[in-house]
Amino acid sequence: MLPKAILEKPQNFKFESQEKGETIYFILRKHPVVNVWWIVLSIFFSIAPIITYIYKDTSIVPVELLIVIPKHYWMILIILWYMIVIFFTFEAFLLWYFNIYIITDARVIDIDFHGLWKKRISEASLGNVEDASYSTNSMLHIVFDYGDISMQTAAEQPEFEFKSIPKPGLVHDILTNLAEAYKQKYGR
Repeated sequence: MLPKAILEKPQNFKFESQEKGETIYFILRKHPVVNVWWIVLSIFFSIAPIITYIYKDTSIVPVELLIVIPKHYWMILIILWYMIVIFFTFEAFLLWYFNIYIITDARVIDIDFHGLWKKRISEASLGNVEDASYSTNSMLHIVFDYGDISMQTAAEQPEFEFKSIPKPGLVHDILTNLAEAYKQKYGR
């Protein structure tokens, strides 16, 4: 079972730059339905060698390909194949799991991982949030209740985008309410 894509007011969650007394309102990941493509692809690539072996004596699999590779290399190739499939699946899951959006009572944070080694963290104060809008662009978005939120900010990064998040209407409403409350409290 996949972890939740939306956590409202999580109690036991901390992040590395969290300030003392800062309250987390949302931890967001992309909706689980966006994972279907890599799950289906992983399953297909996992059963491809089995299907190839079953149909090796038919015209579906080119015999020339099977003859070119010596039989004693087949086990090595199969092991390498499954290692690549496992790495692809693991990386796709990690990218979904660790690419998160955090909304607190003081700021908006976007944590993006690109591959396994590159991380980018962007943040903007709620006082800098000038405009926020959300969109649902397809039938899937409407059926599974997920979409995108775009925010215009007066910060270094002029636009934040939360892609494919669950319940975009709810998140948008709370985000705009938090931004208004922050501006009234601090006069920004």
